[in-house]
Amino acid sequence: MISPDAVRQLAQSEENRCLTLYLNTGPDQPRSTYQARFRNLLKGLNSSVPAEDRKVIDAVAAKVTNFLNQYQPAGNSILIYATDKNWQEHSSRVPVRDEVHWGRPDVNQLVWLLQEYRPYGVLIAEKEHVRFLAVRLNEFESYREFSADIDTRDWRKQVIGSSGRGDSVQKGGRDARAFDNRYMEQVRRFWRSLHKPITELVDQYHVQRLVLAANKSLLPEFARSLPANLSSAVVTQAALDGFTSPTDAVKRIYPKIEAWEEERDKRLVVELLNAAGIGVKAAVGIEPVLKYIQDGRAARLIVAKGYDDEIAQCAACGHTGPASGRACSRCSANDVKKASLASALARLAVRYNVPVEVVKRSPAVELIKNGGLGAFLRF
Repeated sequence: MISPDAVRQLAQSEENRCLTLYLNTGPDQPRSTYQARFRNLLKGLNSSVPAEDRKVIDAVAAKVTNFLNQYQPAGNSILIYATDKNWQEHSSRVPVRDEVHWGRPDVNQLVWLLQEYRPYGVLIAEKEHVRFLAVRLNEFESYREFSADIDTRDWRKQVIGSSGRGDSVQKGGRDARAFDNRYMEQVRRFWRSLHKPITELVDQYHVQRLVLAANKSLLPEFARSLPANLSSAVVTQAALDGFTSPTDAVKRIYPKIEAWEEERDKRLVVELLNAAGIGVKAAVGIEPVLKYIQDGRAARLIVAKGYDDEIAQCAACGHTGPASGRACSRCSANDVKKASLASALARLAVRYNVPVEVVKRSPAVELIKNGGLGAFLRF
């Protein structure tokens, strides 16, 4: 899947003759329909394409059509950014809304998807095996397995004392507890040896949330073995007894992640609305939030999933504001055009480097009742 850095580069690109395509390619969308759906999207785009771009877009559209004719889906969606000289394609397991755009690369849906499906690290522990999965957009980006080499073959031959009758007592024999203690100490040593490589993987995949999984008896022991930098990132734990593949593990663990996210979103919306009620720490609603973002005062943006509205963008100074009046509220120019709030927010968040939180389910409903979006303020 496309990386956040690549999204940022696309959002900041000055290329103004790029065709952006978001297309669902899931099992319910037959391959035979790809080209027809793309052509229908182009029909709706034709009226907005400048006359001087017609030859270029026709050539780029032909490239995309040929690609779709041969494309074998690798997920539930395909994202394409195509110009007359450059080409980027990215597949994902997350469905998208069919869209096509001409002009600068359109990262609207992509920004929201990356914010909605933040990266998680999943640690699946066994006594002699630990697996790390980097999960983003409901799919795993990386799978690493670490294995211990604990040789216990000679342990049972070591005499550690004698019984009252003079016969020897061996580890793993009558003193099974001593054998088990020695074995678990080796297991803990193995787990401790993974602190550095796991930390490196967490940094590599920009993971800020960890999920621990193991069987119920082992899970508390493994959790206690983690250093502070990793244990502080753990958001939830899941009981897991065996799995057939990384995909199977993600499928079985994801309900725990969703439950944690919903509880977190509830707390986040309550915190936002309380802070906005005070009036100096947060704001809700389109007009104040857009203003605070462009003034550089927004520290974090909170948006309800799927929320959109009509706003206005000034062609002269680029200011974005509510869709009210014909003149720009900043420079008074009359060249103001209507635009999508969701699309504008995506670019503003990237431009002003404002972290975004997308809330879903019941917390999203509550936020929509109060304006659909909000922002915590820097000052």
